[in-house]
Formats: sequence, structure tokens, C-alpha cells
Amino acid sequence: MDGIKYFAIAGDADAPTVTLDKSVYPGCIFVSAEWFTETLEDLGISRRDSDELFILVGSDMDNSGSLNAELELQIENDVLTLTNTCAVFVPGGAARGNFRVKRLDKPVLCVTCHLNSDTYESAPAEPTAQVGKYANNFVEGYVPPSGVMPAAPEGFLDLLLYLDGVRLAGAPYMEIMWFKTPNDTGPAPHEHDDFDEFIGFLGTDPEHPGELGATVEFYIGDEAVTVTKSSLVYIPRGVRHSPIIVPEMSRPIIHFSGGNGGDYARRGETGRDGNTFRF
Repeated sequence: MDGIKYFAIAGDADAPTVTLDKSVYPGCIFVSAEWFTETLEDLGISRRDSDELFILVGSDMDNSGSLNAELELQIENDVLTLTNTCAVFVPGGAARGNFRVKRLDKPVLCVTCHLNSDTYESAPAEPTAQVGKYANNFVEGYVPPSGVMPAAPEGFLDLLLYLDGVRLAGAPYMEIMWFKTPNDTGPAPHEHDDFDEFIGFLGTDPEHPGELGATVEFYIGDEAVTVTKSSLVYIPRGVRHSPIIVPEMSRPIIHFSGGNGGDYARRGETGRDGNTFRF
């Protein structure tokens, strides 16, 4: 199976994280996912050469916009207080740190991405930017600037977040959502010329985060890779991929995709069973 080389798949069912890095595919986009299940402090300020996304997702499907928690993250001289499902963008070279999970009523999923690196690297730094420069470097809600929402079977999607360079200057494309039911079609096969893509399928049981709670078939070219564990996927530009099929599900899962480009564009799309919807 040649397509499996693009996948990072959770091993031990009780493993706290699944990580995509150079050990999986040299030159990939670094992505790591973990659940916060208790309060914590990670103090200190550092910088990364790569642009970074810091994505926080609440675990309550009945109130998916809320984290049911209070977290703090400092970017340069601004302290962001985060209480809703959100994506924080930290440009490469900006100092960030002093991360605190101050209150946690329900578990929170954290996804960290380095858009221009296959490795997690940081160096000590001191804040230098003017206060207020990064105070609004995050987005909440699924609000694509085009106003076009994904078409999908009724009840399948719960749309959480949409980010691109229009919503937040300099930011990359990223979207995240719940898959709530099985699904047998879409999106259509396609490829991207202008950006590399990262994709995630994550289980939603924080006590067993490696267990997906579903079966997902994801196509790389004409090959279907089937996963039942939480998984991260790297798609180099020009590599044809999709559809995503979810033939079985015992509990909803979290799906996301993003890339190191400022907006979403694809080519070569062909229909599958008459469906060409996008997510």
C-alpha cells in the first residue's frame, strides 16, 4: 500500500497523542494532536521559525462552539483568553508561550501545526512587538469569506472553524468539523497545485484518544487506505486524493484539513456518484 506512507496512525489505544513529523514523511507539515483533561501551566516564551496554528476544540457536541474551559496563550505582549472553539495563528518568528489551562470543565482537543517545518523546534525569545498587534490573531466559527457552505448529506457535518488569509491576514487555510454519521460519498477526487495539505481524523473519547470510533476510507490516487485509529495525513501538492468514506461509526469523530496556502483551491475534480461537495 503506497498511500499509507502519508499517514501517521495512533498506535497504543491509550496513547495521548498522534503526531505527523519527518519520521513519518520527510518534508511534511508537522501536526500533533492531544487532549487536555486537566488544568496545566506551560510557562516560558519561545519562538518558531515556521508559521504555527494552535487549534482548540471543545468536546461537547451539544455546545460545540464552547470550550467549556478557559485557556490563556501569550503572543508577544498580548495575552489571549480563549473560551470558545478557535484557531490561533502565530506567524513565524513571533514570541509565544505562557500557556495555561486555567479552568477545564470538559476535555479540550489541542492540535498544533507548523506549516513550514516537519519538526517541532523552538528557541527562547523575548516579546518585542507593540501591545495589541496580536490581540486578535484568532478566529471562531465557520465563516468562509465566500459565504459558500459545504454541501453534505443531512446530519453528517457539524461545522466548527474556518480560517484563511481573508479572515485573518497572513493566516493559512484550515477548517475543522465533526463527522456525526456514516457517509458513503464525497468529496470528489482532486489535487492542489499551490499548497501542501494536512488532514486529520480524530477520535473523541479523551480516555482512549487513539481509538477513532469509526472506520474511514480515504483515497490516495485510486488506492483506499482504511483506518480505525486516530490518524493524521500529509498530502503533498499535486497528489490526488479523496473521496472520504465513513462506512461505520460508533461515535462522532473530528475531521480537519488545512495547508500552507492562504486560501483553498483545487483542480482536477471529478464527480463520484454525482456528488461533488467539498469539505
